[in-house]
Amino acid sequence: MDIAPAVLLATLVWQVIDFLRELTNLPTQKSAVLTQLAAWIGGVVVVLLAAHSMLFDHFSVNGLTLTQLDGAGQVFLGLVIASFASSLVDVKQALDRNDSAAKPPLIPGAAAA
Repeated sequence: MDIAPAVLLATLVWQVIDFLRELTNLPTQKSAVLTQLAAWIGGVVVVLLAAHSMLFDHFSVNGLTLTQLDGAGQVFLGLVIASFASSLVDVKQALDRNDSAAKPPLIPGAAAA
C-alpha cells in the first residue's frame, strides 16, 4: 500500500474518533461537532464541484481522474481531504499553545473548538 492513501485513511479514522468523542460530550462540544460536520460537508461539496469542472480533468487519484471516480469515490475523497485538513488544524493547535490563528466558534457563545 502506498503511504499517501494510508495517511489519508488514518486521518479519516482520527477525525471520526475525535468526532465520536465530541459527540458523546455534545452539551459542551456543540461548536466542535458542527465545525467537523461543516468540514466534511465542505470537503464533499468541493470534490463534487471539482469533479464537474474542467480545471481538474487531469487530477488523478490512484490512476483515475475525478470525473472517472464514481459518486461514492468522490464523496469518500471529499471526506478524507477534509479530515486531512482537520488533522492539520489539530496539529497546528497543539503546536501553537496561544492559538494565534484562533477563529470564533460556529455557534455564538460556545467555547472555541
